[in-house]
Amino acid sequence: MTSGHGWRRYLRFVRPDPAADVDDEIAFHIKMRVERNIALGMSPEDASRDAIERFGDHAPVREELVHHDQRQQVRAERAEYVSDFMRDIKLGARSLRRAPGFTIAAALTLALGIGANSAIFSVVNAVVLQPLPYAQPDRLVAVGQGSMGEYLGLRDRLRTIVDLAAWVPQAHPVDDGRDALRLNGVAVTTNLMPMLGAAPLVGHGFTAHDGTPGNNDVVLISYGLWRRQFASAPDVVGRKISIEGLPCTIIGVMPPSFHYPSDDVEYWQPYAINPANLGLMWGVGGKRFIGRLAPDATIDRARREVHSVWPSLRRTNPLWDPGADYRVNATAAPLKADLVGGSASLLWLLFGSTLLVLLIACVNVANLLLARATSRERELAVRAALGGGRGRLVRQLVTEGLVLAVIGATAGIAIGWAIVRGLVANMPAGIPRGNEISMNGPVLAFTLGVAVVTGILFSLAPALRATSAGRSTSAGVGLGRRSTIGRSHARVSGVLVAAEVALAVLLVVASVLLVRSFVALGAIAPGFETTQIVAARISAPAGKYGAYSSRTPRLLAFYEDVLRRAQAIPGVRSAALVDQLPLAAPVNGVAVRVQGQFEDAKHTLPFIQHMQTVSPGYFAAMGIPLLRGRAFDDNDGADQPPVAIVSRSVARQFWPNGDAVGKRLGYPFDSPWLTVVGVVPDTKQDSLRDTSNVSIYMPWSQRSLLVGSELWLVTRTVGDPAAAGAAIRRLVAEIDRSVPVSDVRTMDAVVADSMSGSRFTMLLVGAFALLALTLGAVGIYGVMSYLVSERTREMGIRIALGASAAGVVGLVVGRAARLAVAGTIVGIAAALVATRFLRDWLYGVSPTDPVTFSVVPLLFLGVAVLASYAPARRATRADPAAALRAD
Repeated sequence: MTSGHGWRRYLRFVRPDPAADVDDEIAFHIKMRVERNIALGMSPEDASRDAIERFGDHAPVREELVHHDQRQQVRAERAEYVSDFMRDIKLGARSLRRAPGFTIAAALTLALGIGANSAIFSVVNAVVLQPLPYAQPDRLVAVGQGSMGEYLGLRDRLRTIVDLAAWVPQAHPVDDGRDALRLNGVAVTTNLMPMLGAAPLVGHGFTAHDGTPGNNDVVLISYGLWRRQFASAPDVVGRKISIEGLPCTIIGVMPPSFHYPSDDVEYWQPYAINPANLGLMWGVGGKRFIGRLAPDATIDRARREVHSVWPSLRRTNPLWDPGADYRVNATAAPLKADLVGGSASLLWLLFGSTLLVLLIACVNVANLLLARATSRERELAVRAALGGGRGRLVRQLVTEGLVLAVIGATAGIAIGWAIVRGLVANMPAGIPRGNEISMNGPVLAFTLGVAVVTGILFSLAPALRATSAGRSTSAGVGLGRRSTIGRSHARVSGVLVAAEVALAVLLVVASVLLVRSFVALGAIAPGFETTQIVAARISAPAGKYGAYSSRTPRLLAFYEDVLRRAQAIPGVRSAALVDQLPLAAPVNGVAVRVQGQFEDAKHTLPFIQHMQTVSPGYFAAMGIPLLRGRAFDDNDGADQPPVAIVSRSVARQFWPNGDAVGKRLGYPFDSPWLTVVGVVPDTKQDSLRDTSNVSIYMPWSQRSLLVGSELWLVTRTVGDPAAAGAAIRRLVAEIDRSVPVSDVRTMDAVVADSMSGSRFTMLLVGAFALLALTLGAVGIYGVMSYLVSERTREMGIRIALGASAAGVVGLVVGRAARLAVAGTIVGIAAALVATRFLRDWLYGVSPTDPVTFSVVPLLFLGVAVLASYAPARRATRADPAAALRAD
């Protein structure tokens, strides 16, 4: 044995070394043989040579022995670790049971933070993180939207995209023979389903023949519609239903997991491409294009090709020249990013808010653990005196924190499940994949991970602090008072509370900005009256009433009958019809010719963002005043010269120095001029945030070729709006039961629904901010209570020496105020940076709004004063004699 082996023996007291042990054993046996040989008379060299020869090739034996001993060591260490860990868990559980008040407070604090995180993560996971449920979803790309003429042009020219499909949303009246419903559907090119790798659960899919004019009278229905309207009948394939009054045959039922492009789609129809109809091919946009990348293509190559190819289609438009800026921003994007859209940033905002709440909860629990560790100094000192090392004590305290975190996570799962149900029920329209949101396996795994991380996070620092204090106590000051430790604890607690306040300030600032933005949005005047106005969507089947024609007597007669009966409803003062109700959905626009300015349709034409066709009386029913000229009347019939009414912004844009009345506009194709007969104020059309106020109105009886058979009935009432809504349903059913009436709402409800996204964000962030503010107040209260309990002797002496109650209160409250000020300064600095990312959600308020950044610090100062007042009053009741007798 060499001298180097000696010190390795001492290392094996710290950690066994199986290889060294085996080497020592082999060396021992060889040494014993050598000594025996020498005793028999051999020279040392011969004795050593003989011993080695007799022992043989020991390398394989050594390797097997080392491997065996290593396995034994790992098993022993694992068993010891598991045994120690289980013992720590049992000890931690007993310790928590002995302090039920602390356990309940800490677990509830953690449950709120973990539950909120689990709920929001379940939404983020379903909407943003999970891959789309389609074949090779990472190869699918969105290519924008346009007309079917553009679709054919791109399909023939793109090389990085091997398959291109198109779809367009639609909502039509559907009659299954029992109920007349208005359902959301999609018209798709026949290659869409195969591209997505989707096949019907029952029946078969579309064929190329179904995409030709006159042969698209087939339909695929959703699983939900199959269950709801057809009771999951296995013989549903082959049944007839009518869509827009035209007979269609059900050829299949899609699986329950298929919802493309949105959760509310109930049926899919093949889109019949008719290149001979130039108006529909090039004059109607809104078709969405998706494709699959070629095997050797990347998304960057596809972006470059789309950016190059699409603008080159400018000269192929046979109707008008779309201008030099045509599709200059054309690009391709991953389909998932296109579907999620702006929802991703909203969800990450909410997730960030819950993380802040969780951090605040961790800080609160860490403060509770610090206070509890101080009360356990005697216990920890005894453990240290009996030989418990610092590492062993830290592990025990951290394990206790993990037990507490698991308790909080268990309660948090229940809280998260309730929050998820509320989120799904109240989620605003536009957030995709809502049907996939649930507390599933990945969410539970995330919750467990959060519990472990938070358990370590909030318990490690107090454990290190407590064991350091325990060692000091056992070594130096025995088991007596611990004023030095108390002051040290107070400093650490103060830092934690300041950090807690900073996080809460950041969240409260964001919440106040969103609240002020929502208030500013709600204060916007839409340009029309909303009270006592009831709107109902009436969907006359186009196939039955002959829509998409300039003169359809049956359709005219139907709506004239509806209008006449509506005006006779008791409590209805006026009634009118409009094709696109403001704020209910985006209002379509149209390019126009302007006499004397933009007359040639072959050149770039100005675009009017909003075009509505209305019946006489619409402006009176909606409370829109007339600024110039006249309103529409019954003389503006289909056989009369076409007329129009424009908004004030249109008049200023085209005739800034003259009267718009008497001027003329026209469609972008060859058609008679429309004479402007009136000017009305600008109104909000797409949303209250809408900054484009240009609108043009035309009489419904002179409607364009592009207007369908669905209209909104608007009634101004003096009685119960709900009664008027029920009467509208009855009167339409009396005229024709196959005409569905849907979305019966007051205009107040329409305006409120248009703000649902802002309201949803504001309420959630506001709830998290309120929770953060509450936790901050609890943290300040806890620290001040501990401070008072630790300084009982000092307070008693101060009172004995003549200190006033106000002075003692000021001492405690001043300490809390300083902590709040320190945390607020840090929080305000962080908010100045973070709130820049809120710009897209704000309206009428700056991300650095000075009022908000002034009010929030005052709010937290007030919270600090209120939270510390009760401990401060308790300090004034300290008994000087009892304080001096205290240990």
